Order: sequence, then structure tokens, then C-alpha cells
Amino acid sequence: GDGDRTVNPVNGDHVIAQAKSDTTLAETVMRGETPGGVAYTRTVHADGAGRGILEQWVLHGGGHAWSGGSAGGSYTDPRGPDASREMVRFFLTHARARSATQH
Repeated sequence: GDGDRTVNPVNGDHVIAQAKSDTTLAETVMRGETPGGVAYTRTVHADGAGRGILEQWVLHGGGHAWSGGSAGGSYTDPRGPDASREMVRFFLTHARARSATQH
């Protein structure tokens, strides 16, 4: 979250900038709010075919916690978007083709 006092939120910007390198990607910015009241900005960087290559979420006012985690966990915020679900969604859209040989 942009209120994190443990890890500087600008680190996320630096990761995106480094991953983009010299690649030209179209940027789409979406803003929303979870039912739990957490406002967020989701930025998708897509290639020429419209496929999201990089994705960055900023949780406004969020601190150093796992978003969408269990209320019983430590360093979790169950009010936020479910970070685990969003990562699985992203990675499944980038699943590699199955190898001809199974290991």
C-alpha cells in the first residue's frame, strides 16, 4: 500500500520501470474500491496485441500487509483486494504451453 512504512511504495514503480526496460507498452489505469472500503489503482501495461504484460496495484492508505489475507493472520488486511487471487489470475493468463514431454 502507499501507506507502507516498512517498504517504500516507490519500489513498485522501480520494479515496473526496470521490467519495462526499452519495451513499448500501452498503459491502462483503472481505479476502484473493494467492498471492504479499500481504494486502489490498478495499472496494466499491455503489448501491441493487448495482452497485459505487467500489472501494478497500489492500495491507497494501505500499510505493510497481505491484501485480502485472513483476518486471523499476522500482517494481513482482509478488507483489500485478494492479492493471491489476482496473482493466480495474472499468472494463469501467462501459462506456458505444456511441454511435449512430461517430467
